[in-house]
Amino acid sequence: MVCVFAIALLLLGPNPAKAESREQAVDRLTDYLFYRVNSQLNNRKLQTDDREYIRQWQRLREAIDPRVKSVQEVCLRVSPQEKGWEFTTINGETYEQTYDRLADTIFYSRHPQRTGQPIPTNDKIGISEWSAIRREMFLSNCGL
Repeated sequence: MVCVFAIALLLLGPNPAKAESREQAVDRLTDYLFYRVNSQLNNRKLQTDDREYIRQWQRLREAIDPRVKSVQEVCLRVSPQEKGWEFTTINGETYEQTYDRLADTIFYSRHPQRTGQPIPTNDKIGISEWSAIRREMFLSNCGL
């Protein structure tokens, strides 16, 4: 009876997952934010003819990439054996500024002709679109 119980625990218990690489973490975080701001895609895999979405995903990934650091580097009071990757700020930015920059990345990849130009205050549609993107920009950090 004890043997049956032990075997059941081994088979049904949690399987140790393979450690996520940094590249996989960057892709996962990019996917998470990309699909939040493009909910109309319903998490479907992008196809080769989805050029605009692919460009948007790639630009978002480029913006996220330098912001993914080891959990040891980012989180306070982390145990030495804890491994993984966390999203953080860079270059002295606050999280608010970071999320604004990520919203800019999505907005200007959708509207490349406007890159480098602020959204005019009388452009209610542009402001509304940027604001909708920005509302979705949030990644938890260090288990918070």
